[in-house]
Amino acid sequence: MGTVAVGIVPMGVISIGVVPMGVISIGVVAMGVINAAIVGMGLIAVGVNTMGVITAGPMSMGLIQLRSTTNPRYLAYPNRELAQEQARQLGCVGVHRMGDHYWMPCSEHPQ
Repeated sequence: MGTVAVGIVPMGVISIGVVPMGVISIGVVAMGVINAAIVGMGLIAVGVNTMGVITAGPMSMGLIQLRSTTNPRYLAYPNRELAQEQARQLGCVGVHRMGDHYWMPCSEHPQ
């Protein structure tokens, strides 16, 4: 335990290890305010499977999910016509509503 902790289960302000627990945690299964890990739990979590308020990762569960994609299948459009054109280009059928103001290509939301 200390300011910077490194080990299997380190606990410190900055923790680096297998199961780190600290304000800033970096490891395999991290728990902290800010963490980067394969499995992360915290206020801000970045990794493969993350849980928190602000999360980023392919299997993130958060109030705010940060995702970066250039795949047009995941993009929303301001009107139905643009979404329909994108659906035609993608080879899928239909469009679906995303919230109150946007449309997405294909009849179902991507999983």
